[in-house]
Amino acid sequence: MLTRRTPMKRTPFGRKLSTVAESQPNREQRLAARAVAAMKNAVPRAATVAGAAVLSTAALPVAKEAPVRSEPYRRAVASLPCVICGVHGYSQAAHANTGKGASIKACDLQTFPACASRPGLLGCHHKLDQGALFTKYVRRELESVWVADTQRRIHAMGLWPKGVPYPHEDQGSNRDH
Repeated sequence: MLTRRTPMKRTPFGRKLSTVAESQPNREQRLAARAVAAMKNAVPRAATVAGAAVLSTAALPVAKEAPVRSEPYRRAVASLPCVICGVHGYSQAAHANTGKGASIKACDLQTFPACASRPGLLGCHHKLDQGALFTKYVRRELESVWVADTQRRIHAMGLWPKGVPYPHEDQGSNRDH
């Protein structure tokens, strides 16, 4: 059996704290200076399209439209019967789940009437939000149809609020056919 007569040498696991603390401010200053220099010399990446240099759109900000907020429009939507079960008098303006972001509600123009919960009965709005009525994909398809139908019905009834853009202007009675 082999035995070791000399003890094993052990190396320290880390550097001494005094050298780390002394070098830290210099390192941070160097990094800050490098960041400032890099930002001064920053140039958008160029992509080539048919041999010509074009600025990449990845670095450019995306223009977003501000969502329309209109209490009169939501009230007009809530005055219609539920698009799912057809009950009158219990409707709410249900926002479609398209065009939303993190904690951002969809535009008020993307609403349709869905009935609210009432004593002893869960409403279609609640069931729709919980996924109890349709699968996610079916719901997305139906919501766009319900939104367009709701917009056309409100416009046809003359309830469209002033100052709110009507998205179907080209389909109105102003056709030149």
